[in-house]
Amino acid sequence: MNNENKDPAAKRKKDKNKYNTPKYRFVVCFTNKDIVAQIISSTISGDLVLASASAYSHELPRYGLHVGLTNYAPSYCTGLLLARRTLKKLEMDEEYEGNLEATGEDFSVEPGENRRPFRALLDVGLVLTTTGNRVFGALKGALDGGIDVPHSEKRFAGFSKDSKSLDAETHRK
Repeated sequence: MNNENKDPAAKRKKDKNKYNTPKYRFVVCFTNKDIVAQIISSTISGDLVLASASAYSHELPRYGLHVGLTNYAPSYCTGLLLARRTLKKLEMDEEYEGNLEATGEDFSVEPGENRRPFRALLDVGLVLTTTGNRVFGALKGALDGGIDVPHSEKRFAGFSKDSKSLDAETHRK
């Protein structure tokens, strides 16, 4: 008789082998002249930035965006740039291509065949989380880039409290 399936303590021990698994945070910081987006994990010795998982808005002129590097649109582009770099670093960029059409609609990453999508939690720090804030522009860019970030569409630009729906056309502007 096999006691392996009948011992609940053995099952609990088997499930608790995730001791050093990192929880990743999607951190967005705003300065007067720049937007910084990073993927960070916490350890006992301090926070670690995932290797080459940083994006800055001062890099955007290389891609054709030259003015207004601290507005809502560059924060979206910075989040998108970070998402693509992170997935390329983790060799997941082929499987999770993100949103290929910029419609402004809410986009969530669906699990693929081989690996689960890369998940990070949004860390806004001391930024006020009002509807349409630039930090949610960076969140939308990361979502469209293929990173799985738990979110609600209530804080995106273009969300109406009255109709309780997201106006994608407003969000595209």
